[in-house]
Amino acid sequence: MKRKITLLLVALFFVSFSVKITAQSYKSEVVSFYNYMYPENYLPTGYHSYSVKLHLSPDLIVVFVDGEKKGTRPPLAFNALFTEKDLMRSIVGTDTEPDVKGYHIPTIIELGYTTRDAESKDHFIIDISIKNVAYTATITETKNVDPPFSYQIFYRYDAVYKIINSATKEVVMEKSFNIKEPTTILGGFEGYKVGGKTRAEVASYLTVNIDRDLLFNQVVKNLQSNLRSRLVSWIDVAYYQEGYYFSRISKEDKNPIFAKLNQNVDVIEKWAKGKEEPVLDDALIAANTEFIEKNNLVIKDESKLFQDEVRLKNYQNVLKKKKVLTDFILKMDQYSKELDQKDKGQKVALWACYVNMASSFELLNNSKSSLEYIQKAYDLKYQEGKVRNIEEEVKAREAKRNVFFDANGEIKKDVNERYFKYLTL
Repeated sequence: MKRKITLLLVALFFVSFSVKITAQSYKSEVVSFYNYMYPENYLPTGYHSYSVKLHLSPDLIVVFVDGEKKGTRPPLAFNALFTEKDLMRSIVGTDTEPDVKGYHIPTIIELGYTTRDAESKDHFIIDISIKNVAYTATITETKNVDPPFSYQIFYRYDAVYKIINSATKEVVMEKSFNIKEPTTILGGFEGYKVGGKTRAEVASYLTVNIDRDLLFNQVVKNLQSNLRSRLVSWIDVAYYQEGYYFSRISKEDKNPIFAKLNQNVDVIEKWAKGKEEPVLDDALIAANTEFIEKNNLVIKDESKLFQDEVRLKNYQNVLKKKKVLTDFILKMDQYSKELDQKDKGQKVALWACYVNMASSFELLNNSKSSLEYIQKAYDLKYQEGKVRNIEEEVKAREAKRNVFFDANGEIKKDVNERYFKYLTL
């Protein structure tokens, strides 16, 4: 009797497995696109220009081992290879002068930058202070390993950013970043050790040698690479790559719509990688003016508002992306209307259409329409975990954009007008 039950269970397993591998399924790809990323905060209205003040801490760099102060090192200071001019240039951007790598960097939110100490109500100072620089190490014991005590070295510092009104000297805004990064250990110096027999031995070694691996240079590199990006994340509109979900389905030979859906996703992926230019259906676009207007897909060229060459090029790429994604959204919408959710295979395809539309709208910074199609995907009660992940990402981006808007969906009265061109796309 037991053998019959076992055979029956094995048979049921294989039947179940067979059903699963022959059922319609989806495959999501994370496709990377350049897009506008909104900052955590915004500059108030009325400001038209700025200057920058940079302060390196005059205090000694403190050495900590397992939280205990073990000594000091000379303070962070400029030298022949770490100049104030180069660091300032990488932070503020200029209209004409490239940074140390030869790249042009736009000024903050396209406001005017000056090196002079102006005092006027429409001019502010970006005041950046580097404080509390320290080299730290943690010691770890691992049993059955020789040597049993190893360590990891970090550097840390605080970067304090202030927006100061040049006329009143009032601190209008302030933001602190607490930086702690693991170091790269090369071990190229005489007497280098990977660990020790006792904790005391390792602590003694680190007290003397914690910075022998060019740790100062690693701190400098981090400052050069990140002071600007932290400022941008706080008050500027960035333009960089992020990933978005696009879905295709299996067994495309079962229905011509399945094949069309997959072909269009393939085109979008290749276009994102610069491998193919989509062929747009102008007739389809012309026939859907109501849908386009309802979902904020109308293209209005405001290139004249972008004075900086880098920002203008980025904006023109965004306009092109809007046209391509409008075409893609309309095709997904068309397919969705031809699919029957009562059919299991078509239900998966319908779900993929909604997910693709939601991601496309989010790429265009239209969270309202994106969430509408996320809800449609939820209503199908299919792959709800995946839908939830997409929804969380959309809402996180929406929260950033909402910093600029009041409860009625209008741009707040105190937002600097330089942001408007990004908020009305």
